[in-house]
Amino acid sequence: MGGPLNEKQKRLLFLFKKAIENEEGAQQMYAEMRDNSREPILKSVFEQLIREERDHEESLRNKYAELRQTDEFKDADQDLDAV
Repeated sequence: MGGPLNEKQKRLLFLFKKAIENEEGAQQMYAEMRDNSREPILKSVFEQLIREERDHEESLRNKYAELRQTDEFKDADQDLDAV
């Protein structure tokens, strides 16, 4: 099958990667908030939020990997990680 990706395929991959980056950014933000908090209860809240964002990131990475294995993407000529 193979061949270059069309614009919609490229956009879909871009959006998946953007969503993963957003999850990473949220983790960093919550870590900074935790580090700037003095109250143990707030630190605990931010730790929980970090864990939730890690779970979201992992889920998105797994779905991205599944997407890459579909017929629509698995035989694409270009390196999908470069998108």
